Amino acid sequence: MQDHSRLYIAVRADLPVGLAAAQAVHAAFSFATRHPSITGPWHRESQYLVIVTVPDEVALIALASNALARNLEVSTWHEPDMNGEATAVALEPGIAARRLCANLPLLGRHLQEVATA
Repeated sequence: MQDHSRLYIAVRADLPVGLAAAQAVHAAFSFATRHPSITGPWHRESQYLVIVTVPDEVALIALASNALARNLEVSTWHEPDMNGEATAVALEPGIAARRLCANLPLLGRHLQEVATA
């Protein structure tokens, strides 16, 4: 049985948080458009989103490659206004995606830490 609980989106931590959030939305829409048979059940059963960060474009591409190697569906967003750089990736919901993203920091985590310091 497929785990539809969380749709993971990874964005680059080297982008300003507002830009990173926009890139996450681009990746999510791209994934939903390309994989309606996956996002439909996810949307009906869960709607949970987890947005995590990776250090930079190299790490983002590595994450996408690792997901593909595990036979996950992936949508990588390449931002036209940034010369086509990869800025975000959406990963098929499931246990494999959760494992790939388990140790990645949440988007905005550093802002929460600053606010409570």
